[in-house]
Amino acid sequence: MAIELFEPRSKRTGREDSLSQPDLAFAARPLFLRSGETLRRVAKLLGECRAMQHRATRHARAWGVPALFYADRAAEAERLAKRAEPAAFPEPFLSRLASSLPDLHSAWDRLPDLLDDALSLCGSIDVRRMARAVPGLRDAANAVPQTAEFAGILGLIEEEVWLVIHPAARAGFRVVVEGVADIDQLHVLLAEQLTGDPSRGFLAGRRPDSEVVEACQETGRIEGLTATSRFQFYRTEALQSDGTLPAGYDGSPHWYWGRESLGAVTQQHGERILLISDPVFPLSWDVTRRYSRVRAEADVVEVLSTVEVECWLRARCPQYRPSILPIARAA
Repeated sequence: MAIELFEPRSKRTGREDSLSQPDLAFAARPLFLRSGETLRRVAKLLGECRAMQHRATRHARAWGVPALFYADRAAEAERLAKRAEPAAFPEPFLSRLASSLPDLHSAWDRLPDLLDDALSLCGSIDVRRMARAVPGLRDAANAVPQTAEFAGILGLIEEEVWLVIHPAARAGFRVVVEGVADIDQLHVLLAEQLTGDPSRGFLAGRRPDSEVVEACQETGRIEGLTATSRFQFYRTEALQSDGTLPAGYDGSPHWYWGRESLGAVTQQHGERILLISDPVFPLSWDVTRRYSRVRAEADVVEVLSTVEVECWLRARCPQYRPSILPIARAA
């Protein structure tokens, strides 16, 4: 079979528009530089708040009412209720530091607007690329719990080539993934992209509902939508010496689970390697959206021939013997 090459959809649709629009990523760079400096100041402020909280807690243990042996049931009930209340950190310590650390406190006040501006621009992969290139920005975002969404977007696995191999069907694909947050989301997008005409190297079967696909691409509604498993995802160490994947639940130690980050997928020789099979058992999950501002894509850029897949398996599996039986390219 001849190799088929595909141009990523994001490149096909965006090329002409990009010629007529200003360089948004370049324009966003000063914002990300300011955001990085602000985040570092906020992280320092939160560190001061934690230190003050620690001192206050230590003082309360030394001089406060004992935690045990309350004779007054009402007082004991009040103590338990207060302990169950969610912590208001960084208050009240933040207000107490406003006068002594005005520069750091002003950074805290500026953070919401800067964060909102940054997130509003992160729908563009060019902007995300620019943000990741700003020294220390991702580390600074990870240091501030209030910016978890921004840090997560900066940590997305993007613009990498994935090699997806279905050993039983002797099918293989190279895929470029963009804006995908977890395995569940990738599962739906791959089920859409890898399903097609077996004579062209794709896997026969039923595609996911269009509403589910649109929701996983971050463009459609998600309320009440349920995705159904089409594949079982395996780690590379699941591949056995004969080129097969473990049957049934024997392979469960090597499964990828739905909420795992794509960063958990093994990378070899510059490619993420994902092994797939038919689902071991029916599984469904509610469609969720982790990063609603980022559109997700999984584009097939190459369909491997049967011979190429067999060569890939033979190089890794000493006991692999290609089957002379017709290939069932179904999933």
